[in-house]
Amino acid sequence: CVLYESGYRRRGIVLDYSDNGVRLRFPTNEKLPPDVALQATAVGLEGPARVIWQEGSEAGFALI
Repeated sequence: CVLYESGYRRRGIVLDYSDNGVRLRFPTNEKLPPDVALQATAVGLEGPARVIWQEGSEAGFALI
């Protein structure tokens, strides 16, 4: 899931990941804020992240 600074949580599906980033698909096309907290514990990624790109319901994040 992605956690906004406001506390809002948004669930997504991990499509692809590496040690320093992840690509997620969301059920809606909401615009993401530039910086979020990422919690993808199933693949071992957790911490602050920056949105690198967003196209429709998919987005790429870099861990920071």
